[in-house]
Amino acid sequence: MPPDSLASATRRADTMPVNSFSKIVQRVEYVYRWLHKTVYEMYEKRYGSIAPNQEQFEERKQHYRQLRDDFRAHPRAASELAAWKKQDNNYDYQLLETTHSYIIGNVASYDGRQYPAAVAGKRPEGQSFAHTLVIPKARVYNVVDPAATADDCALLREMHAHFTAFWSAPSGDGREKMLARAKRGVEDQDKKLLAAGTTNPAYESVRADVFAYFETTASAFKKLDTRDFVCGFHVFPDNSIGHLHMHVFPHPDRFRVHSTREYDWKTVPLEA
Repeated sequence: MPPDSLASATRRADTMPVNSFSKIVQRVEYVYRWLHKTVYEMYEKRYGSIAPNQEQFEERKQHYRQLRDDFRAHPRAASELAAWKKQDNNYDYQLLETTHSYIIGNVASYDGRQYPAAVAGKRPEGQSFAHTLVIPKARVYNVVDPAATADDCALLREMHAHFTAFWSAPSGDGREKMLARAKRGVEDQDKKLLAAGTTNPAYESVRADVFAYFETTASAFKKLDTRDFVCGFHVFPDNSIGHLHMHVFPHPDRFRVHSTREYDWKTVPLEA
């Protein structure tokens, strides 16, 4: 097991009867193991039920880095990215704008019961209640794009800081905007189902509870801390949209009761 503290990690390595080179190697190894354990425990504490175990976290981390390296090594990647970045953005920016990024609400409803005809593997609902996206103004294709991680991940850090400030505003305006967008998603999907002209028994039987769930969940949602949110990315080629965006959604189970978990496997956390 890794040592419990950085101090004990270095002391343990220092007391080993080995030559100086081996001692350096072992000291580095012990410190690395301590850091790895500490980072994972912080991640697990922060993200609770959605957090993968240590092996899964490491797999997602390595999976992302392999995809990133493969993408950047492709001989046509740089030229195709350059051509793509000359195009215009085409998004409905809904919640907040800063100099560098936008926060928008997910267009789809978070409640999977409003998609009775959806099939496994193609679930359209969000990954949680009030699923939100942070999108940079700069045309950055995906988190594998070198521009995403340039300058010590400055862009990713700005995106995260943008959401943190948005949610933590003393006025509570960010929370109210996210709730309004989430409710609109439910209402818009409800109208589509009713306008279809045919009664869907599967939806009719739960329709009242769909709206009741929003009302009972909204009050708890407003009390969340930024630590209660997952911030993650769907990495190329597992992405569905060709523009960098960070998924932000609450991770406690009560906010994911009726949302899809099909995409958890490909949601790489910001920390990776």
